[in-house]
Amino acid sequence: MTLIRHSRTNRLATAVLATLIPLAALADSDADNIDAHNIKVQFEKAYPAMKIKSVLPTPIPGLYEVFTNGNILYIDKSGQYVLAGATLVEDSSKRNLTAERMKTLTAIAFAELPLKDAIAIKKGNGAYKFAIFADPDCPHCKTLETGLEKLNLSDYTAYVFLLPLEELHPEAKAKAEAIWCAKDRNAAWENWMLKGTAPQTATCENPLASNAQLAAKLGVASTPTIYLNNGQQAQAAQELIAAIKAKP
Repeated sequence: MTLIRHSRTNRLATAVLATLIPLAALADSDADNIDAHNIKVQFEKAYPAMKIKSVLPTPIPGLYEVFTNGNILYIDKSGQYVLAGATLVEDSSKRNLTAERMKTLTAIAFAELPLKDAIAIKKGNGAYKFAIFADPDCPHCKTLETGLEKLNLSDYTAYVFLLPLEELHPEAKAKAEAIWCAKDRNAAWENWMLKGTAPQTATCENPLASNAQLAAKLGVASTPTIYLNNGQQAQAAQELIAAIKAKP
């Protein structure tokens, strides 16, 4: 089962790749002297919606790794070229350096997550715990939910942080609130995601704003985004499935 995410930043990354705006034009004329700080400043000036968390050199001279909005981009020293959606592989060892860096850059302290703001879906004894940021109208979230159900996995607890991406799914916020405010929010979530039974309209005090703030803090910009109980972000559904089956 392949993990595909519905992302608000995918469109930004696509725009970067399509336009390839020369950042050097925004920097000093001596492009060779552009350092990590200048890359950060000039990139955020060109793309204000994409906040950079780090800029580091890669093993390739003159190429920088830029971590922004939960994604890795590569920018050359001159700032003239941007690689979006690229994978950096060390040929001699066949190591996927991009995937390794993503694990490091996206890792969190799982124990510090505000689990009270999530829907706890318990299967079996609930032994293996993981967190997922999900949008009720995200098709990839539904694919993940149905995939886990078909595999008949048990003994896990999924903490579902509702994260409606309104610019992609205008009705998602109302649906997320209705699910949270339902008498049985667990049943409301599963009935919608697995059976397509829409929740009854309801409003109440809810954690949607807090979840959005948490997502921004963690760099989560797409759904589903999964965190394993070791704090690492799963880059593929198979990682989650293997972790559940292993049951530490």
